[in-house]
Amino acid sequence: MSILDPTQLTLMRAISGATLRNSVLSNNIANADTPGFQPSDVDFHAALAGALGEGPEALEDISFAPEQLNTGAVRADGNGVDSEAEAAKLAENGLEIEALEQVANSRMSIMRTAMGMNG
Repeated sequence: MSILDPTQLTLMRAISGATLRNSVLSNNIANADTPGFQPSDVDFHAALAGALGEGPEALEDISFAPEQLNTGAVRADGNGVDSEAEAAKLAENGLEIEALEQVANSRMSIMRTAMGMNG
């Protein structure tokens, strides 16, 4: 059982999922010129929604995993990476990580203040 409230735990898990997604999207871009490479993605939003539907305890054990996308070949060499689309997803995901971290840090700051630990 976590000492964190469900909201903070959800934020931390979302940051974890978004961070993994960032790595996967970066890998897709890095392999944009690799013949036969097919991109992957991480749908951490769906995993979080499913865990939240089961209750706060499910957040404790949630894990995220990349899934290969079946986009088909974008190029003649069998590579399925659309570099522009991947870059857009990466930028959007980066903004999401920043927002999640800001909210999580603000909540922690409020908790520290409430416990008299600031200053």
